[in-house]
Amino acid sequence: MSDASVPAGPQPWRTALTALIFVGLFATVVARLHHLQVELGPNLASRGDKQRVRKWAIPAARGNIYDGAGVPLAVSDGKWAVYADPGYMDDRLRATVELSRLLGIPREELRKHFEARGNGRRLAKGLDDAVAGQIKALKLAGIAVRREFLRVYPEGALAPHVLGFVLDDNTGGAGLEQEFERTLAGVPGLETLAVDALGAPIVLDGETRAARPGANIQLTIDVEIQRELETALLAAVERHKPKNAAAVVIRPGTGDILALASWPTYDGRDRSKLDPASMRNNVLTFVYEPGSTMKPLVAGAAVHEGLTTWQEPIFCENGRWTHRVGKSARTITDHSVKHGGHQNLTVTQGIALSDNILMAKLGLRLGPERLNWWITQLGFGQRTGITLPGEDVGIVLAKSKWNILGSCLSVPMGHEIAVTPLQMAMAHAAIANGGVRMPPRLVRRVWQVDPASGEERELTAPALGQPRRMFSVEDAARVQEAMTSVMTKGTGENAALDGYTSAGKTGTTEKLVNGRYSKSNHIGSFVCWAPASAERRPELLALVVIDDPTQNGHYGSETAAPVVQKVLQFSLEHLRVTPDRERDPKADAVSAKLGHARGRR
Repeated sequence: MSDASVPAGPQPWRTALTALIFVGLFATVVARLHHLQVELGPNLASRGDKQRVRKWAIPAARGNIYDGAGVPLAVSDGKWAVYADPGYMDDRLRATVELSRLLGIPREELRKHFEARGNGRRLAKGLDDAVAGQIKALKLAGIAVRREFLRVYPEGALAPHVLGFVLDDNTGGAGLEQEFERTLAGVPGLETLAVDALGAPIVLDGETRAARPGANIQLTIDVEIQRELETALLAAVERHKPKNAAAVVIRPGTGDILALASWPTYDGRDRSKLDPASMRNNVLTFVYEPGSTMKPLVAGAAVHEGLTTWQEPIFCENGRWTHRVGKSARTITDHSVKHGGHQNLTVTQGIALSDNILMAKLGLRLGPERLNWWITQLGFGQRTGITLPGEDVGIVLAKSKWNILGSCLSVPMGHEIAVTPLQMAMAHAAIANGGVRMPPRLVRRVWQVDPASGEERELTAPALGQPRRMFSVEDAARVQEAMTSVMTKGTGENAALDGYTSAGKTGTTEKLVNGRYSKSNHIGSFVCWAPASAERRPELLALVVIDDPTQNGHYGSETAAPVVQKVLQFSLEHLRVTPDRERDPKADAVSAKLGHARGRR
């Protein structure tokens, strides 16, 4: 019998190999499934959701800003925007024709949008309800009409350095819009919509989370006083052609800011013309040597320290005085030297006549340490805490650098120290209100409105610094008395108010140019408050600073005082403050005409 007829025996190796192959294939499948479902699962699910689920952020209405009387200064105006998702469009020709007709956009421009690869392309914004409704009625696949909010300033370009502006991404770019971004912005909502393979929405498979509007803010600003201040300041700019100007009006008893203006200025509604110089808020950032407006503050400090009295006669050296310390000496010259100078003046008279030598002698009595302490306590060299961005601290030398022949003689005259207009205004408010340094307040109220119920919920307003008594009531009254003399028979005489007593101080300083005081570059300033009688507390204080005027005078009495006079006269009458002295009938007639003209504006 041949070998070929013998049946083959079992071959276990083939069975094992086959089983091994199937086990390997199974393991490969399992590994692939693990990779797809476990390792790549979240990513693939996310990609699937992106294809099936579309999400849109629902913009939140930005909170409104109001003045102290409730006049809207910044509001959110709800409009519509049109977006294109080219990947989901099924009739681009029809979309091009219809949208070109409704939006006024050239067809070629629309074609470029529709041929682009990315979705979410904004075609137009700021549409009203009528146009938005017509586009919705077309039911164009891949075309969406969404609600958006535009920032509108009902009073136009008024108070730009207070309000600021909003950028294209709806975030604050300056002023209060920037400082209170988190408060005003609100919380966006979210709309989720499922679509089928062709991009058509599945009506029953969607979810919406409503947007929460931003909080509203009420300011201490008075829109009418703000407008008057800007108008008067611009008139001064046109007359004197300065480099910069700043002005502020406050209530000295509360620290409330009623108006704040800076020049150069800008219109936040047209940011294409913005430049850094116009965006600078000079009330907070312009640093200057204050000159004679510092004198009443230092005199009050010397009296408070018991180093002099208001009636003490001090010899003023006939306008020129040399003080020696060891081998060093320094000569102080007063403006009165041209006319023979002053001899004995009381401290009250020294303030009224703005005598440099009297102030230098008071600085010597205070000494470097106490004078530095007072300057710091009056708020110089530090921020006031106003709720606006970019405030400067000014310049106050380190305490170790204060000495007899330097700071003690210079600072009482308003030199060797640089301040901001707001710092100086708040320091003088401490005299006007009876001796208390108040923090400036710009924001009066913050509140949230529930979009569903309309109920208001009060939010916490910005915290303010603590008021601090700097002078006794009696000393503050005596400083005011001296400053009242400035208005009746001093450098502020031409800025006296009709029907109201007032206290003021002019300041004129030479600017430092290339390290030396210039005879042709000056800074003029004027601070004044009213009423200023012993029986009444002042209602308003105004300070104006004119930097480097080039025409029609440079003294503070020529450049800044007329602005203060006009603004305070208007503001006191606008607020219906009762006059405290007899009015000029001629001025009443002029005031009535102006009031009638304002009513027509």
